[in-house]
Amino acid sequence: MPFFSVALGPAATSRVLAGHPALAFAEIASTAGLEPGRPLRLLSPQQDVVGTGIADPENECVRLVAREELHALDARFFRARVAAALALRRRLGLVEPEAAFRLLHGEGEGLSGLSVDLYGSYALVTALSRGLQIVGRSLAEALLLELPAAGIPLRGVVVRARLKSKGKTPEKAKDEVIGEAPPEKLVVREHGIPCEVHLLAGTNTGLFLDMREHRRGFARFVRGARVLNTFCYTGTLSVAAALAGAAQVTSVDLAAGTLAWAQTNFRLAGLAPEDARFAFVESDVFRYIEQEARGKQRFDVIVLDPPTVSGARASSWSQKNDYPELIRSSCALLSREGGHLWVSSNTHAGPGVRRYLQQAFERIPRHAAILEEGSLPPDFPTPLAAPETRYLDVCQVRVGPES
Repeated sequence: MPFFSVALGPAATSRVLAGHPALAFAEIASTAGLEPGRPLRLLSPQQDVVGTGIADPENECVRLVAREELHALDARFFRARVAAALALRRRLGLVEPEAAFRLLHGEGEGLSGLSVDLYGSYALVTALSRGLQIVGRSLAEALLLELPAAGIPLRGVVVRARLKSKGKTPEKAKDEVIGEAPPEKLVVREHGIPCEVHLLAGTNTGLFLDMREHRRGFARFVRGARVLNTFCYTGTLSVAAALAGAAQVTSVDLAAGTLAWAQTNFRLAGLAPEDARFAFVESDVFRYIEQEARGKQRFDVIVLDPPTVSGARASSWSQKNDYPELIRSSCALLSREGGHLWVSSNTHAGPGVRRYLQQAFERIPRHAAILEEGSLPPDFPTPLAAPETRYLDVCQVRVGPES
C-alpha cells in the first residue's frame, strides 16, 4: 500500500515531535484517504516530514512508528524493531527456554497498537484493530525470520485482531496463524514456574504477562498467611502464594472452567489441589464475600484483581463505579487484628488504586497504609511523553485492627 501524506497543524506536529505514540483523528484537519493500515507521511505546517504513521480508523487515530520519514514499512524495518526489542529482553534476563514475556510493547517501542508476546516456541502478535492486523502479518513474518537467526526456535505466530466491543457485548478476537499452529494447551515458564496457556482461545491466554513481577513479589506478604484470591482466573497468584508458604489459599471465581485450569496450574507447580490447605470455590465473588462475612472465616491476605467491566453477574460490575464498595466489603473478611490487601486496577478504565482506596476507607473505621506500589514490568516500556499508556496500578496495603 503506497504512502499517503497527511497535513498536521502546529499542535499535532508538536505532539509528534514530543514522542506521543498516536494522534487522534480530531487533531487532524482531514481524514480523507486514511484507509485501515495505510502508511502515512506526516507533514508539518511548513510541509516538512516530521514522522511516519499508520492509519487506524477503527480507533479513530494515527499510530506513530517513527519521528522521521521512512520510505518503506518492509521486512527490514520490522526486523530492526524486533532485534532492538529482543536485545532489551536479553539484558533483562528474560530470554530462556519455554519462557513467557512481552517481546515487543508497541506503545514504547515504535509500533503503537501492536504487541508481541513470546510463549516458548510460539509468539502472539496482538493488533488493536482489523486494519492493524495487516501490519501484524508483516511483523509476524519478521519474527519468523529474526528470532531463529538470533537462536530462538520460533515455530509459529498467532496474529490476533482485538475487535472493539459494542455496548455490553464482550470484546472479540479474530486470529490467523503464520507458520506452525500452537497446540491447544501449551506449558510455559515464568521465573521457572510452569503455567498452562491457551493461545487460540479468545482474547486472554491464561497468563497476564504484565503481572509477572507482582506475582514474584507476592511471596514477601503471604508466608504463613491465610490467603483469599478473588477473581482468581487461572490461579497464578494462588500458585505464587502456595509456593511461598501460605498456610491456606482459597481461590474464588465465577467460571468453573477457569477454576479447573487453576487446579491444573497447581499440579504443574508440584502442588496437590486436593490438599486441605487449598480450596477452589465456584461463586460470584460479591456473593461469596457477603456469605463469608456472616460466618467466622477470616483471612490475613485478600487479593482484589477484578475485571474492569463484567456483565456476568446478576447486576453488572464496573471498576470505576463499584471498586470502593468491593474494598469495603472485603475488609470484613480480614482478621480483626489486621490484614493485608493486594489491590490492582487498570487506569484506562478509571482512576488509580489510591483513589479507590481513599474512597473505601473514608467509611471504614480501620487505619490503612500503603506498603508498596507498582506498575508495569520493564518488558512493557511506555513513552515518557504519554504517561497515560502506563495503565497498570498495583498496591500492597496494610489494614490495621478493628477499632
